[in-house]
Amino acid sequence: MRWLDVVRRSVTPWGWALVATVAVGAVVSRALGWTEALVAAVAAGALIAGAVPWVVGERWARARIGLSAERVPVGSPALALVEISRPTRALTPRQVDLDVGGEDAVLDIPPLEVGGTVLRSVPLDTSRRGLRTIGPATLLRTDPFGVLERRHRLTDTRTLVVHPRTVRLPGGAAGVVRDLDGEAAAERTADDVSFHSLREYAPGDDRRLVHWRSSARYGELLVRQFEPSRRADTLIVVSTDPDEYDGDDFELALSLVGTLGLASLADRRGLRVVESPRSDRSGAEPVDAATRERLLDALAVLEPTSDHGIAAAARASRGVSAGSVAWLITGSRASPRTLRTASNGMPSGVVSVVVRAAVGAVPARSRLGDADVVTVGAVEDLARGVRHGAPQ
Repeated sequence: MRWLDVVRRSVTPWGWALVATVAVGAVVSRALGWTEALVAAVAAGALIAGAVPWVVGERWARARIGLSAERVPVGSPALALVEISRPTRALTPRQVDLDVGGEDAVLDIPPLEVGGTVLRSVPLDTSRRGLRTIGPATLLRTDPFGVLERRHRLTDTRTLVVHPRTVRLPGGAAGVVRDLDGEAAAERTADDVSFHSLREYAPGDDRRLVHWRSSARYGELLVRQFEPSRRADTLIVVSTDPDEYDGDDFELALSLVGTLGLASLADRRGLRVVESPRSDRSGAEPVDAATRERLLDALAVLEPTSDHGIAAAARASRGVSAGSVAWLITGSRASPRTLRTASNGMPSGVVSVVVRAAVGAVPARSRLGDADVVTVGAVEDLARGVRHGAPQ
């Protein structure tokens, strides 16, 4: 039963010793007639009875948890704010415990008037990307004899999301091919905005495309044809194979993904972000990149747990709408052969840019087949590189 479990958890080791003294003293006194055993049992029982009023009844305090910010980038300051109040005339506690990532932070509470409040702040660790669980705040009630103790839960938990660090890229840097005013495709189409030339009318052509003035001049029907504009939709493929990363390379890789993704969203480009497939037969795993917060939230919990590297991820991403440029992001341990296989795995017409995240490495750019290979040692290297011109 629930109340029996509460009682069991409320008794301290010293309390259980007193319970045993009561039981043994009563048995020995009855069996052997020892008055000393009866006195010991009564004294132990009195201590237990005297401890009960200290742990029953209403809570002695109320509390609320807030965060200075629910989402912060790596290294940014963040605080847990705990407001503690005294709701009744009952004695206020001397301290309240706050669970911060599995460790208790002890908050000292000064004497409060009835209805009074006090605000305490606790610095939070944001040195690593991920989720931080804050709370609950609890109050430990015990008696002066240390026989019983009861922990009251005063609040629920809150979650701090620590995003990977990102930097701002120059406008248009995340897309190699610009919309409308950029590179024209070699094929021709009958429906776009960039006029190219006239050709003879063919059965099935839309009569609205007939250029009547030229047709009257040459004595035959001529229709307009156009150059199709290529949208600079961006595909970002990130390897989640731990064998391709060394040290904090994976953290840098996620910073690069976030930086490129935010640049694409800021430019209102189509964006797809995928990670390595889970198995040989599955496609690339999508990463939620619908909005800025959803992308960074997804990157905050992404871990290198796949057995498939950048080559398999690029191959599996062929089923994703690739747009015009694909950023293939991996770590410093990926071999040149792997990088070549990854870039060759992209669909024809897609510009591939391979980015190697190697913490502390000297920034470098090279060509590997038809793809650019960019090595970055810090996320700022990517910003400096594209500022001098995106890979073409």
